[in-house]
Amino acid sequence: MKKKIIIIVAIIIVLLIIGITYYILNNNDSTKFKNEYEKLNNQKGYLDITIPKDNNVKYATFDETMDFLNNGTGILYLGFPECPWCRNALPVLLEAAKDNEIENVYYYNAKPIRDEKELKDGKIIIKKEGTKDYYKLVDKLKDHLGPYEGLDDESVKRIYFPTAVFVMGGKVVGIHIGTVDSQKDPSKGLTKKQKQELLDTYNQNIKKIYGTCDTDSSC
Repeated sequence: MKKKIIIIVAIIIVLLIIGITYYILNNNDSTKFKNEYEKLNNQKGYLDITIPKDNNVKYATFDETMDFLNNGTGILYLGFPECPWCRNALPVLLEAAKDNEIENVYYYNAKPIRDEKELKDGKIIIKKEGTKDYYKLVDKLKDHLGPYEGLDDESVKRIYFPTAVFVMGGKVVGIHIGTVDSQKDPSKGLTKKQKQELLDTYNQNIKKIYGTCDTDSSC
């Protein structure tokens, strides 16, 4: 009887260890991020993408995002899984981060807190009000953001996705929004030439983080 109890306890312990190990491996930020974006593969309307297992992505709360922008060094990625432009840009951004040994790429999905506005009869109509956090983020990045398209008011800024923010010592040294100008349809994916152009753009901004950007170069 004692032997059976010992065997049962041993089996339970082994199963617990396996369960805990599985949970840890599948709930770290890198795996979570990979699963979040790849789960839309093979679904109509979404571009299939591959996210590396060792992607170094770190999920950030709003407060962590603001702290990074005020004090950190590295890359902040603003986007969301369903965004077609994000699905084009993200693999290239992660490649650039890996090639340049960026320790962490911070990820914040600002879509749920973003506002929605439209111009109607010459007046700006708020269809969905943004949160206080969203406007704080816009205010922090306002010098690097473009205007809200379609409102005919250059003073109204908006965060579009994807936005990659390059930060050095709490100072925004570069920002890139979208992919490349020549891409008109994100459902078709980037060509080899377009991917290289985008990779070059990310690399140039990463050089600014490290302070290795030659003033005579294109960056």
